[in-house]
Order: sequence, then structure tokens, then C-alpha cells
Amino acid sequence: MSIHLIDAKFGSTFFNLLSKTKNEINIISPYIGYTTANALAEVLESTEDIRCNIITRFYRADFLNGASNIEGLDRLFQAGTNIYALQDLHTKLYIFDNKSVILGSANFTFKGFYKNFEFGMFMEDEPIFAKECNDYFTGLLIQMKNTGDGSWELDQARIDEEKRIINKILPNLKQKKNENPITFINEIKWGAKIENEKENNNLDSSTTEKNNDFLEDVLRQETNIVSSNSNTGIWIKFEGNSGDRVPNEDIYLDRKRKHYDDPYRTFFRRRPRGIKDGQTLFMAVISQDHNGNMTPIIVGYAITSGFDDSKEIGSTDYFYKRTHGRYPYYVEITKGRYLKGAIKHGISLIDLVRDLKQDLYPNNKKTESQIFMTHHQKSHIQITEKAKQYLILNLEKLFQRYGVEEINQK
Repeated sequence: MSIHLIDAKFGSTFFNLLSKTKNEINIISPYIGYTTANALAEVLESTEDIRCNIITRFYRADFLNGASNIEGLDRLFQAGTNIYALQDLHTKLYIFDNKSVILGSANFTFKGFYKNFEFGMFMEDEPIFAKECNDYFTGLLIQMKNTGDGSWELDQARIDEEKRIINKILPNLKQKKNENPITFINEIKWGAKIENEKENNNLDSSTTEKNNDFLEDVLRQETNIVSSNSNTGIWIKFEGNSGDRVPNEDIYLDRKRKHYDDPYRTFFRRRPRGIKDGQTLFMAVISQDHNGNMTPIIVGYAITSGFDDSKEIGSTDYFYKRTHGRYPYYVEITKGRYLKGAIKHGISLIDLVRDLKQDLYPNNKKTESQIFMTHHQKSHIQITEKAKQYLILNLEKLFQRYGVEEINQK
């Protein structure tokens, strides 16, 4: 057990504690930056075991001034984070499992973590204090829900609408050379209001925190390009794991019908909010190839109806009981084509990486070995249009040789 004061290295302390987190991280921060949000999202996507909950502000002025970043919120949302909006929020609190805590002045932004002069403390392996902080976090959520206006949890529709408005306004705010920085005043706010404090309708720019460092500015300008390249709507969905390998002599759909109540569902540990209606899933089973190498093997492709919050099984469901509730979320397959032969005859990820290399994943600049490990511990990952065409072409060849089974639920 240890308690330390910190006036620097908030970022390294945060990510060090995050690397030790096994189950849950709870964050309270008025401002969310893209750099820190993206780094956290990558960790969340690399392991499905960690739940993340965030309470933050949702002020349009914060997004326009660069104090907070709507693309950062979207990035976290797509990674499965539950995000709640609270007005008049000033607390900064980071809780790791029920063990360790960072408490201080640093917002969850690049500037707050690495550039500003901040002060705080972190308590490592202090379960009693961590529990008190988690009780505070839970109490805030309860108070927010008790306002009578819902849970104030962000959804994709609200994020997308705010992004649309921000992207429409921002081009008109670009400052000319040698002009003073612009502080945009906009009173549009969304979130629970627990206390009846008077709102200041004339915000003073000297008291408005602006975390728009050069990294945030560059990311804001480039984020639409990155998003358009990354959000292909084409996914590899992994089923099974290293401790539960599927026998490579099994036939995919036959096995699904044997072990699942509904063979046309595929399951996830966290809400797969990035998967939308009409998108393509390539189904990959963790098994062994012809040479005995353990690898994901792609056995077919399908169209999904996408994810929404109703797609969650209950504790009475057979699959829920069999997996001890580890995979409660699902998407449904509406139509698909699957290999009718043994799983080992499918396309291994080893071959896919070897043939496509940097063309496999969007915006990929990694080495071949790094590319192969990109999928590690992930339930699903986006791939490129080129990868889609490669897979369909080669799967259709395999279908001709080993047979194909089609499903169509519409």
C-alpha cells in the first residue's frame, strides 16, 4: 500500500496503473482530449476484460474551444465505454478496479496529463479508499438518474449530431494569422444538473480552461480523414480463444447449431457499438491450420443487423450460464455464406497477413509480426476494402471445392 503526491507525470502514472487493471476503470473528468482518449480506447480494445465508465461534461463551447474533444468521446464510445454527462462538473478522479486511485487537478487530456502544471495524489493498493471513491462515483450516477430525465448516458445518435454541428461551425471560427486566439461562447449544454446552481451566461475567457495544445489541434483537423479511412464497416469477428480452441475437423455451422441456442448470433464481452446494420462480418474461429499452428481461421462471411442496446442476453439464458456471463452482448446475422467443409480448410490469419501485409487493416504502418498480433485478445477488428475483396474471392474458391451453406433470415 502506498500514497504519493504528484506534480508531474500524471500520464505515466495513469497508464502504469491502467496496465495493472483487470476489471474496471471509472473516470470523472470535465474535459476529454483525443490523444488520451485514443490511447485508452486502444487498451480497452486490446482486452475485453476491462469495463470503462466515464462521467464528463457535454458542453458545445468546450468542443469548439478545444477544451474537450467530441471525436475523443466518440472513440471511447466505439471502444465500449459507458459515458455519462453531468453539468457543472469540476472533479477529476480516476479509479482502477477497487484498488488504486488518482485524485487531483489533471483533466483527461494531453495537456492535463503531460504539459500543464498539475497537482494531485495517487494511492496504489488502497482498497478501502478506492471503495469510497467508487461509492462516490456510483452515488453520482444514482443522483443523475434521479433527476427524472433519464440516465444521461451518451448514445451514438447524440454524439453524431454534435459532431455534425461542431464540424459545421468550426470552419467559420478559423482565426487569421496574427489574430488573438478565439474563445467561443456557446450556452448549449447537455447533461444532468444535480444542483440548482446559477449558470453564468457571460463566460469569462480568462476562467475558461482551454486545453487546445498543438496535438489536439492537429488531431481535430485530421480526425475526419482518419475516421473515414478507419470506419470501413468491414470486420473480422473472432470466436473462441486460446483456452477454448475449436477442433479444426469441425464444420462451423454444424458446431454452432450444436452448442448455441441461436446459431445466427455472435457474442461479445462489451457492447460492439461500432457494428452497424448492413455491415459485413468475416467469421474467424480460433483453431489450428493444416500445419498445426494455432490461428484464427476465416470460414465465411455474413451481413449483420448491427448492434443496439437491446441485444443483451439475460442471466437465465443457457449461453449466459455456460459462459458465466462473460459474453452477454451479441449481433445477429441476417444472411451469410459459410464453408461446409472442415474449419481447417478455411483461410488462416497467418496467410491473410502474409498476402496483404499493411493492406489488411486501415491506416496500418506496422511490421508483419505486429500486424499479426493486432487482433490479439480482440473480439472483432476492422479491415480494408481490399482485404474484403481478397477474402470473398478466396472463400468463393473454397466454397466451390468443399461446399457452401447459405443462410438468409430476411
